[in-house]
Amino acid sequence: MSKKNKDKIIKFSVVVFITSIVLGCSNSDNPTNSPQISAEGMSLIKSTKSTVSYVKEGVDFSEYDKVLILPSAVAFKKNWKRDYNRNSSHDRIQDKDVLRIKAGVTSLFDEVFKEEFGKDAKFSIVDVVGSNTLIIRPAVINLDIVAPDLRSASNVKTYANETGDATLFLELYDGVSGEILARVVSASLIGDNGYRGWANRLTNTVDAKRTIRKWAKALRIKYDEAHMPKAH
Repeated sequence: MSKKNKDKIIKFSVVVFITSIVLGCSNSDNPTNSPQISAEGMSLIKSTKSTVSYVKEGVDFSEYDKVLILPSAVAFKKNWKRDYNRNSSHDRIQDKDVLRIKAGVTSLFDEVFKEEFGKDAKFSIVDVVGSNTLIIRPAVINLDIVAPDLRSASNVKTYANETGDATLFLELYDGVSGEILARVVSASLIGDNGYRGWANRLTNTVDAKRTIRKWAKALRIKYDEAHMPKAH
């Protein structure tokens, strides 16, 4: 196994909390019992049933005028393939299906996240680290799809209230030093329409795009707020 793959496994072995992104909102409650100080020395600034976020004390995000967004990584919920096949009465998921879906989600995430985060940006989106560069390292973990696209010949329709759920695991780093500055873990129900509908490849893609765009917009809002002129 390559060092790169080992690093990804270590990253995904972190205990994942159920969340929805907010970067920078203090909360005295701590229902997740998250440590007040992370292993890297960051301070817990939000801990709810839907949000866990840490930020390095004293960091000034307004100093970063360049952003580098790393390619995303994707990991399914533990035993997702096994559980799906156990409960399915028709098509079964193969390893090739898992790899293809992961590649598709990765491509979709990178496309939508960079598009949304870079929209009308007053900062540079770069490919090479330089001074004052903020590195964004995104990952989608705990991915659980109710009706995956298996591209089978069987004419089976699946109806569900939602597409599934997924967790955004986002980390921000100083580009030069490599020091971690913030971590946000954000879980979302994907495609909760409030009614049962036909779940298929098209609806999965539409719902996934909507969720990724929501994540990107939330981060971009906080980044823009950090660059607003300070009141005197």
